[in-house]
Parts: sequence; structure tokens; C-alpha cells
Amino acid sequence: MAAAARPYWTGFLKLSLVTIAVRLYTAATERERIRFHMIHEPTGERVRQQLVVPGTGPVERDEIVKGYEYEKGHYVTVEPDDLKRLRLETTDTIDITEFVDDVDPIYFDAPYYLVPDGSVAEEGYRVIREALRESGKIAIGQVVVGGHERVVAIQPLKTGLLANSLRYEDEIRKPDEFFNTIAADAVDEDELAMMQQIIKRKTRNFEPGKFTDHYQTAVRELIEKKLEGKLPEKAPERKQAQVINLMDALKRSLAQEEKSGGEAPRRTASRTEREPASARAKSAARGKKTAAQSGQRSLLLPVEGGRGRAAQGKTQRAAEAPKRRKRA
Repeated sequence: MAAAARPYWTGFLKLSLVTIAVRLYTAATERERIRFHMIHEPTGERVRQQLVVPGTGPVERDEIVKGYEYEKGHYVTVEPDDLKRLRLETTDTIDITEFVDDVDPIYFDAPYYLVPDGSVAEEGYRVIREALRESGKIAIGQVVVGGHERVVAIQPLKTGLLANSLRYEDEIRKPDEFFNTIAADAVDEDELAMMQQIIKRKTRNFEPGKFTDHYQTAVRELIEKKLEGKLPEKAPERKQAQVINLMDALKRSLAQEEKSGGEAPRRTASRTEREPASARAKSAARGKKTAAQSGQRSLLLPVEGGRGRAAQGKTQRAAEAPKRRKRA
């Protein structure tokens, strides 16, 4: 753990009659992000914001208290001592009340590292960690952090515990408000099959380390150039997105994936592929007849990614070559 790390919250983790001392550390940081200040261009000095009361002028920070606007322009003030009287059990304790199999990702908010506070607490901490790991459950509790009581989901992470604060249900916008105009109809089977092939070819284990914030990198390079007295290059012109047929786009995507050398995942031979050649020929004939009767388009390029037609064209030209020579 970094020496500069300071606990965001200290208290106790309680499960039934077991209580252990713990500390919470924020797991995410934005320390490396570039932040801009407001600068007064004529003087080059930083602009400072003042706390001002209309009709009174600037005021000192120690003269300010919190207030809730219960009516337009009317407030009820709340002193720090008033908030201290509201100390709940969850102010000092994460009380685990239940266990669940899964939590919808939309509720996840901020991540925290939950660690034991001292060697005495470590034994009970490790027992809870292993019990969660072997059961595959997620512990759910509540705790007051940052002046708000939050629901937290606790699960094992390596040799420790990860606590994610969760949003309340009334903090989540209803998805129907955004998705109600999207049709739930079935999609074209050929296009779906080709999209599934693209997904299979691009399936990898998630490695967050290989992703970078390209915008932050570009901004940092811009600042370095300006410090060196170099003018930034002219912004590249953005190419307009070409509107093309979905099926054509899928075929091109498959061809590009195949050209890049990505291997498709291995699969077990289907029942049709295990049949003798004569049986497969009969099945293919039946399939063509059925497709012709139903009017359904055949899936031309499920795997070959654009090579099917090219190969077919070569075969057809080779067959027509002797005929052309005879006519000549």
C-alpha cells in the first residue's frame, strides 16, 4: 500500500455477532488527469472565485452554513452540530444484512478497498473473505460515507475485499424512457449469424492495461508542444461516415478480421459435419430446395469473409475457358 494513502473511512464490519475493525480506501483515482484553471488572458493570472452575497459583497467562509431551500428564496439552515446528532449505527459500522448471487451493474457506483484495521481483525476478515469466495455470494450492507448513507456490495478481490457503493433505485432513470421507441422485432438471420461470427473472432480476455485515454495523451502532447514554443498542428479533417448496406458492412468486417489473422474459436463438429459425404449432399440439396420455397436468403459468407464468391468466380471462369477456345 502506498505510504501516502489515507483511509477514506474507518469503522467496523459486522456480520451477525462477528465485528471486526476495518478501513476503507478509495480504489479509483484521477490524480493523473489533466485539469485546467481559468486564466485572465491580459495578465496571465489565475482567476479566483469569491463568495459573494448580493447586496452585501464578499463574505468569509466561516460565515457560511448549509441551508435547504424549502420554498423559492426561503431556506432552513442546518448546523454541523445538527448533523452530528443524526449519527446512525451505519456511521461507524458496515452492517451486512444479506447475501445475493448477483447485482445489476447499473447500480454500481464507486469502488473501495476494504482492509482489516490491525492484526487482531485479520483473522475474522480472512474467514469472511473465504466464505464469500467459496459460496460465490456478494455481501450487502449499508454505511455512511461522504455524508451519505450508501448501500455497499462486498466481494473478494485477490487476498482482500472490494466494497462497491451502490446507487438507490430512485437514483436510476427508468430504461423504458429511453428504449421504448426501439423495436423488439426479430432481426435478419443472415445478418445475425455474421454478427455472431465477428463477435467470436473478436472475443478476448479483458485486459484493462492495454487501453489508454487517447484524449488525455493528446492534450498532454499539446501542452508539451506549447511549452516548447511550437504551434499545434492543424486539426485533421474528420471524414464523414459512409452509409452502406448493413450486410455489405458485415461481409467487409468478416473479411477484415480474417485478413488480420484472428483465429476463430474452436468448435465441435456439428451433427451435419459428422455425417458421410453422401448424406451431407442430400441434406444440402434439401436445404436449397427449402430456401427456394420459403424465399429466405442463403447465408453466403458465414465464415469465409468474402472469399466464397471469389472462389466461385474462379471456378466458373475455368469451366468456361475451353468453350471460349472452341468458339475461337
